[in-house]
Amino acid sequence: MSRKPLKSRAASSKTPASFGAGSFGAFSTTSRGTDLSYLAEPPDLSSVSDANVVVSLKNLQKKDATTKAKALEELVAYVQAHPYEQDGGTEEPILEAWVQIYPRLSIDNSRRVRELSHLLQFESMKSARKRMERRVPKIVGSWLAGTFDRDKAVSRAATEGLSSFLTTPEKVTQFWRRCQTQILEYASDAMKETAETLSDERSTNADDAEAKYHRVLGSSLALVLNLLQKLDLPDLEKCQDTYDQFFEQDKVWASVTINDPVVRRLSSQLLSACLEKRSGRIAADLARLSKTFVGEGLKSNQNGSATEYISVLTQLTVKHPTTWTSEYRGKKSLASRLKAFLERGSQGSSSKFWISLNSLLEVIPASILPEKLDGAQGFLKSMRLGVTSREEPRSNAVDGWSTYLNTVRRFITTVQSSEDRVKLVQENIFPLVSHYLYPTPETSTWASGSQLTILIKAYTSTATSPFEEIVEATRSEWNQWKENFKNRMRNSLPGASKEYEKSQKSVADEGNRWFALTGLISEAHEKTLGTDRPIPNLPIRYSLELLQDVFKLLETRNWKPFGAAATVESAFRQSPRLFTQSSESTDEVFCHLESLLLENQVELLQSPAAAYLFSSINLLGQIPERQQEYDRIWKANITALLEYIDQPGALSALTTLISTEHARTLSQQVQALEGELIRRCLECTVNDTSLGWDLFSAVFTFGTLTDTAARQLAKELGGRITNPLGQPNPGVVKGLRLIAEKKPDILVQDEETHMNLITNLLSLSERFDVTSDLTALKQLMDNPSTNSHRTLGLIQQGISNADPSSLAVDTLVQQAMQAHTSATDVARIEQLEQLVPDTNIWRQELESLFQETPNPSLAITSTLGGAYFLPITSSTTPNTSVRRDREGCSIPGRMAIYTINLLTEGFQFHHLPVAKQVDMLLNLSLTMGLAADQLTIMDENKIWASLSSKAALSAAEDLISSVRSFFNSLNAGSGHWREGPGLVYDLVRALINEAKSLTPLSLYCARALGELVQSLAEIHGFLSGGEQWLTSLDILKNSPSTALPAIAILGGLGESVSASRAVSNFCNRLVSDVAGANLGQEKGLITLVLLNACMQIYDIGELPVANNRLVFAVKQITTWLETPEDLDYRFAAEACRSLQRLLPCIKDVYGPYWDRTIEFCTYLWTKPIIQSLDCRLPEIHSSLRLITTLQSLEDPNDDLIDVLQSTAENRSAALLELLKLHRAKDTQPLEIVDSIICRQVEKLPLHHVKDLSEMYGLVASDSRVIQTAAFTLLHKALPAAQEQLSLDVLLEKRDAQLPDELLSLFLDAPTLEAYPDDVLARFPTPIRSYLLSWHLVFDAFRTASFKVRSDYTENLKSANNVGPLMDFTFDVLGHSAARPLSLDRANFTEKQIKEYNIKLAEAENEERDMQWLLIHLYYLVLKYVPGLFKAWYIDCRSKQTKIAVASWMAKYFSPIIILDALNDVDDWKETQEPPAEDEKELIVKVSRTAREVVAGYEIDEQQASISIRIPQEYPLEGVTVTGINRVAVNERKWQSWIMTTQGVITFSGGSIIDGLTTFRRNIVGAMKGQTECAICYSIISTDKKMPDKRCQTCRNLFHRTCLYKWFQSSNQNTCPLCRNPIDYLGADTRARRGA
Repeated sequence: MSRKPLKSRAASSKTPASFGAGSFGAFSTTSRGTDLSYLAEPPDLSSVSDANVVVSLKNLQKKDATTKAKALEELVAYVQAHPYEQDGGTEEPILEAWVQIYPRLSIDNSRRVRELSHLLQFESMKSARKRMERRVPKIVGSWLAGTFDRDKAVSRAATEGLSSFLTTPEKVTQFWRRCQTQILEYASDAMKETAETLSDERSTNADDAEAKYHRVLGSSLALVLNLLQKLDLPDLEKCQDTYDQFFEQDKVWASVTINDPVVRRLSSQLLSACLEKRSGRIAADLARLSKTFVGEGLKSNQNGSATEYISVLTQLTVKHPTTWTSEYRGKKSLASRLKAFLERGSQGSSSKFWISLNSLLEVIPASILPEKLDGAQGFLKSMRLGVTSREEPRSNAVDGWSTYLNTVRRFITTVQSSEDRVKLVQENIFPLVSHYLYPTPETSTWASGSQLTILIKAYTSTATSPFEEIVEATRSEWNQWKENFKNRMRNSLPGASKEYEKSQKSVADEGNRWFALTGLISEAHEKTLGTDRPIPNLPIRYSLELLQDVFKLLETRNWKPFGAAATVESAFRQSPRLFTQSSESTDEVFCHLESLLLENQVELLQSPAAAYLFSSINLLGQIPERQQEYDRIWKANITALLEYIDQPGALSALTTLISTEHARTLSQQVQALEGELIRRCLECTVNDTSLGWDLFSAVFTFGTLTDTAARQLAKELGGRITNPLGQPNPGVVKGLRLIAEKKPDILVQDEETHMNLITNLLSLSERFDVTSDLTALKQLMDNPSTNSHRTLGLIQQGISNADPSSLAVDTLVQQAMQAHTSATDVARIEQLEQLVPDTNIWRQELESLFQETPNPSLAITSTLGGAYFLPITSSTTPNTSVRRDREGCSIPGRMAIYTINLLTEGFQFHHLPVAKQVDMLLNLSLTMGLAADQLTIMDENKIWASLSSKAALSAAEDLISSVRSFFNSLNAGSGHWREGPGLVYDLVRALINEAKSLTPLSLYCARALGELVQSLAEIHGFLSGGEQWLTSLDILKNSPSTALPAIAILGGLGESVSASRAVSNFCNRLVSDVAGANLGQEKGLITLVLLNACMQIYDIGELPVANNRLVFAVKQITTWLETPEDLDYRFAAEACRSLQRLLPCIKDVYGPYWDRTIEFCTYLWTKPIIQSLDCRLPEIHSSLRLITTLQSLEDPNDDLIDVLQSTAENRSAALLELLKLHRAKDTQPLEIVDSIICRQVEKLPLHHVKDLSEMYGLVASDSRVIQTAAFTLLHKALPAAQEQLSLDVLLEKRDAQLPDELLSLFLDAPTLEAYPDDVLARFPTPIRSYLLSWHLVFDAFRTASFKVRSDYTENLKSANNVGPLMDFTFDVLGHSAARPLSLDRANFTEKQIKEYNIKLAEAENEERDMQWLLIHLYYLVLKYVPGLFKAWYIDCRSKQTKIAVASWMAKYFSPIIILDALNDVDDWKETQEPPAEDEKELIVKVSRTAREVVAGYEIDEQQASISIRIPQEYPLEGVTVTGINRVAVNERKWQSWIMTTQGVITFSGGSIIDGLTTFRRNIVGAMKGQTECAICYSIISTDKKMPDKRCQTCRNLFHRTCLYKWFQSSNQNTCPLCRNPIDYLGADTRARRGA
């Protein structure tokens, strides 16, 4: 059967065409015949034609949910594969069977089964259409019940299936109406089921059975509920009897006690619907409802359903109050049941429960509620237990206590005695307020009611009571609370006590709570004045009395109880309405505030109460009705405070008093206060004292100073931003930052103050670490002064000078762009020339940098090539007098960075005069060229003093890339650059004119010209008219004045002019000139340089010059080579460059040229070092390229072949000498030369390398390229040398020794502490050298013999070399920090673990390269010296490291090492040498899955065999050797062999092969000379021993057991052969017999 995946859900499926409003006529009126019980008869499947469908239908009757789900998926796929259009859809027998199975599947415990059953039902409807419609009445109950399933996926499946054809609400109602009878029958039948009939207890646990029962019960109730909700009364009356049958079942109303909240809620909702639509039936059933629904419902757990239960109970009580009285027949009263119900609270419901409960208590019959005090007290206690229970949600507190208070009010009206009423409120309401005001453990049960909303309701419950005795009791209670609070304040602990702080905070908190509540009462009183039910303000009197007592207490105890002072502040903050009305009490409070400092002075200022009392004065200012009193009190205290301003606490008090908006006007009216504030502000900022900052902040936050005074203070601070040493004054900076935050206009309005501040601020922010205060102040730069000429002057001065105090270029650019963008269009054009650098100053500063002769090594990297040899100056030392900024950048560099940043930011460059633009671009090109060359050779004292810092290096790289990008964009829009006039045209002409002399400045003009022309040619090509333009330049001449322009143009245009006639003629003239050139003359050098520049245009061997001219030129140049010492580096380099191009053109010509050329190159590589390496690099580079070209020539002549062969060994030696050159620093030219050298060295035959000892030192070179070359050479040579070394060691009987030169590289082992993280990530060369040296050690191990490998291991062990390697490895890879590198996440494969390819590694980033090498070395350590690793592991003191290493090794390395070991054994087994005549082959079997090697040796048709097992943690855990079958020797010797084999493996680097060899050697040795026993004719006896008893006469050997048997059978002790007596053997024990 098809097993296709399920299609989309029903809602998205194609609805059958026959479904619609008229399709219900097909429904049968026959009743449903389906049983939900598990005992129902299975369907008849004999008529189903498809055997696969039969299997699936039978599987639906299985107990396993997975089996049923799979079967349903198969049936869905089957039905989908048989649509209606194909033979009418699914066949009848399947439909009939499905109708019988579906009801039981729809209630299955498996969510997936239920979901698929509804999906299959819908698919069947689509497939069979009318045939299935006839069967809908049989399954309609199950289908509709599925829509009420608690699982959303199941409910959605059923609902989407139905909604696909019930597309409107009208159709849905019609469907329910049509199927009303069948739905009711299903619901009635379902109601009759039990957990035992629905589930088989033998295969279903109790929880699942109960869940299914609740699901069926809930769906039954939901179906009837929906019928009542959806259908009208006339429709319901049609099935009156059926409804009566359903409701006659006790389960319907008893379900309210079921242990399932969903079922209970449905039961309540069903009763609510019945009260509306079946009220008659309810009236007739009140007795049952009273007992079951009310009595049992109140008794049962209503967790999750309490709200619905109480709500419907209210409805029932309203319509039928007798339910609580006359209709109830229970033993226990409903009143007691209700009390028990209330004690459980809302039972997890929302606050709506308490609202509904309040409604219920309003309508419940009065006889149910108690009328006497004791009963009321008990009822209220039950309510409190419910409201305050731990399970009650805190969000329910307000509604819960509100219901409680409403209930108390009801009981007040029902209690007859006034004493009882007072007692009722005293015990049930007043504790709420009492606990809030002063919480104690004894009153903690009232804690949840400590919310002001609840408390105000509690207050109004008694204060607005119609009973006077209750109102009087309320007054009495507030008075008592006041007295209690006053006593607690008086008894609060003094300052000397340890608990002083805690005691005073407790008082302060109580005061805050007191006035929070009284303030709310005052607000409610004010709002209800004039209404029919005003709320009296009873606590106001006691609150004012309390404040009077507070002030008396403070004066008595010398202002120490700050809790009392905090109470005063709380009064003004929480209850300001206390003071709105004039009274004797309020006037007394104000009098106390006014005389605070007049009477108490220093004592008050130094007290902890001062802050609260002064804050109270500020709060008084917020009461509009008391402004006059506030002004009077504030001025009185300020006047007194200024007299004691130097006293401790005075500043804090002053800060408090001025920190309000109301105090601003008052402050500015007191002249003495303004002067004192300015003095204090200056003092705290200039001296940066901690005192006074709050005062400073308050002054500018609340505008205490006048505008004039504030500006004067800001100006004063701006002038003191730095101290006499030029360092930032942090206090002043902080003060200015506060001003900028509070009153920024003060700093901007005065131009002088603003500009001075800008200059000082920018300078400080660049010279010192930027603090948070400086960062905030820099925001001022976003709004430059409106007088922009000051900004322009600041910018011009900043870029035209350079010293350590100069502003950073980025700052100047920011200022320039702000000035430019904020100006009008006209002003922008006027500002342009003031914003760009002064080109005259720029040029002058550049010329000071061109006084030194260019570095000759730049000829290697520049397109100008040998042109760098032409300028000669008298100076050979750099100019150190160049002015530079803090970063070491010169003025030209600053101007270039400034200019290119402006252009990048969108500066309107084109508005400048063209001449100005040309000068700027020319200077920009020169600066960029000089910076690029400095970067190339990492030179000093050029554009930057040094590029050693990251900042300078990054700035140089950014400048070069930005300038090149700008010129590319400029050139892209200059398609007619050769025709002019135009910016690029003028720039090219200017550069040509500037390049017409042989000076460094001209050289860099030529360089800029070449790059410019190259960019133009790449973008636009060398179009038509180019030949004429090239001729018009008149620079293709062999003269000093045209040499540099010609080289630049030819280098820039490149191959695009290879077809040019003018260039071809120029090339011919130069070849002719070379034939007549003289060595050592400037003209000859110029000719060679021009020729080389010209020949670069053409492919090698394709020069457009006659052959005879080429021969003459070659002859002339090679003549110079006869005396190589006469050629300086310039002629040598250019001669080799010329020959590289000339010789391939005459490769068929024989002569001495070839020999001279190669000998000259060899001479250049080995000549004595006289000049600097920079001078030698060009000649070495040219000679290397020349040799490479000659070696790669196709079809060379015999002379060249012979000379290459004869000089091969000399050239190899010379190349190795080049590796040994001293390299002072890494430069790009040196890297290029080294890379060529290394490529040549890698191709050297190993027999040309006579002495490897000189190569080890090169592995430690600072040059990575040299390291790579030396390592590559040794990597090949060391394994090849081991075979001879092994033979020498064997013959000379000496110990092998690792080369001392190699071991010396381990002396300075790296450590993690020696390298910062950023340096370590770049894989420093010392670390690389150290690790590569280890790799070479293991290269020696790889092909060494067992003896040599053991000696090497001993070398490493004696010097303890492995330990530092392991320490460094696990430090770098994270094991020491318990975060080992995850090889899976880092994408290190098994191949990379086993092999390290240095070429591939160099293509990775440095950190990954280092990790790869460390991982591979760790693998090699485990492979070749596992014993040394194990020793390190045992000695490791860090348990954390050991745990990380062990797990890491077991996960990534042990499987590889184990597999390698087993593969080695397999390979060795196949390559064993044939055994000797009297020996046999060792039989070896390898099991990789069991990590085991079994070895056996056949002896006399038996096999002596052992097993070698490798543990998972190998090689950290050693292999285990065990005996399988002992033959030929006794147990003692056998165990000795096993221990020897294990020892050899353990102490020979873990070599299993060595262990097998030892085992074989022991057996073969033991069998030497052994003969058969003359009695049994076998070598091995039954006890697995060899013949060990010899006859002294015939000298034959016998088994001891055989002789004993012979003695017994012959009854004599004689030899079986010679019959002579044999000595007594002793008893034949069981052990001897081998029993």
